[in-house]
Amino acid sequence: MAMSKEERLSRKLGHTKQERLQVGKGSPSVGELREGVPVLRSDKKGLFEYVKHNGILYKKSLDKA
Repeated sequence: MAMSKEERLSRKLGHTKQERLQVGKGSPSVGELREGVPVLRSDKKGLFEYVKHNGILYKKSLDKA
């Protein structure tokens, strides 16, 4: 099955080494995110990782190690 342009781009970006992730403020909207590319955001409750999958926004809380 052929991949769409968005799926190819997402796969390429997902396999690219990232030197540094930018941490934004507040919660992102689904429209701001690329499919499968995680984004870090902080607020007064802590640090969170957001990822969009099949048009749904998922959120994971990150704890101090």
